[in-house]
Amino acid sequence: MNARERFLETMTFGNPDGIFYWCRSAYLRQATLDRWFHEGLPPNLGSSDSLSSWQSSWRAVREYLGFDSSETLPVDFGPLPRFESVILEEDERYQVWIDEMGAKRLDFRVQPEPGFQTRTWLEYPVRTRGNFVRMAERYDPGVPSRYPADWEECAKSLRGGEHPLRLAVPSLFGTVRGWMGLEGAALCFYDDPQWMHEMMDFVTEFVVAASRRAVETHVVDWIMLFEDMAYKTASMISPDMVREFMLPRYGRIVEFFRDEGVEVIMVDSDGHVSDLIPLWLETGINGLFPLEVAAGMDPVAVRKEYGRSLALIGGIDKRELAKDREAVRKEVMSKVPYLLQEGGYIPLVDHAVPPDVPYENFLYFLELLRTIESEVYG
Repeated sequence: MNARERFLETMTFGNPDGIFYWCRSAYLRQATLDRWFHEGLPPNLGSSDSLSSWQSSWRAVREYLGFDSSETLPVDFGPLPRFESVILEEDERYQVWIDEMGAKRLDFRVQPEPGFQTRTWLEYPVRTRGNFVRMAERYDPGVPSRYPADWEECAKSLRGGEHPLRLAVPSLFGTVRGWMGLEGAALCFYDDPQWMHEMMDFVTEFVVAASRRAVETHVVDWIMLFEDMAYKTASMISPDMVREFMLPRYGRIVEFFRDEGVEVIMVDSDGHVSDLIPLWLETGINGLFPLEVAAGMDPVAVRKEYGRSLALIGGIDKRELAKDREAVRKEVMSKVPYLLQEGGYIPLVDHAVPPDVPYENFLYFLELLRTIESEVYG
C-alpha cells in the first residue's frame, strides 16, 4: 500500500498493511530539533535557525526517520486581508503588539524554557456586534486568494496521489474563541445567546462555502476540525451548551463533507474531552486527536467504550518519552499493541514532541513501534 491507502484503511477500520507514521509540521518543535542535532541527528539534514530553515529541516527529518507524509491542502481559512501587525510598545523584556488576527498581545522576549513561547492576550478584536460585522467582512469565502492561483493545476497533480490530503478547517467554538477570547465568548453565551447563535451560523456557512472548491475537485481525504475546547478536567463550556449552540451546526458541516465523499472527519482538541465525545459522535464526527494524557485521556479506555465508531490519533504520553527507556517501553506497550489490533489507530505523541525528549528515546519509541508493527501485521 502507499501512504494514502494505508491511512484510509487505518482510519476506516479496514485492513492496512502496517502503521501509518504521521508527522505533522507541529509535531517536532524547533527547540526539539535543536537538541536532536546535538545528540546525533545528522547535521546535514539542516538547522532550525529560522522558520524557513526549520520547515526544510522538518521535512528532511521526517523522511530520515521514516515518517509517512500527509499533506495539508493550501486553503486559507483566516481573515483576509490579515490585520496589520503593529508594535505598540517594546523594550528588552517584552513586546506589546497587534497580531495578524487582530488581537492585542504581550510577548516576552526571554522565554522561561526552550521551545515554549510565553505570551498573553490583552484584548481580542470582537467585543461588540460592530466588531463582528467588520470581522465578518474579512471572512468572505469567495476571496480568490483563499486558494493558490494555480489551484486547478495543483488539484490535478494531487488527485489520487500517494499521500493522504488533509483539509485543516477552523471549527465553531475555536473560531469564536479566537475572535472574543475565552472570557468574552463564555459571557456571550449567557449575556447575548442570540448573537452567539448568529456567529455560530456565520462560521458554519463560511466553512462550507470556503471548503467547497477543495472538496469539489476531489482531493480531500480527511478533515481536521480545530476546536481546542477543553481544560485539564472538563470542557470549557457545558455539554448542554454544545448541544444547543453547536450540534446543529456540526451536523451541517459533517453532512456537507459526507455528501462530497469525505469519510474521515476528526476533531482536534486538547484537554479532557470525554463529555464531548458522545456529542461529536452524534453529529457524525468519527475521529479524535490528540488524546492528551496529562488531561486524563486514555486511548485504550476510549476504544473500549466507543469501539469502532471513533478513529484515534495520539495518546502517547510525551512526559514518559522524556524519562528512561523503561518508561518509554511501558508507555508504548501498555497501549499500542491493543490499539493496533483493534484498528482505527495511529500511534502518536499526544500533541507535539517537546525539547525535553532525548533523541535516543525517540528513536527507541520508533523502534518499539516497528517491532509491534511486524507482530501485528506480519
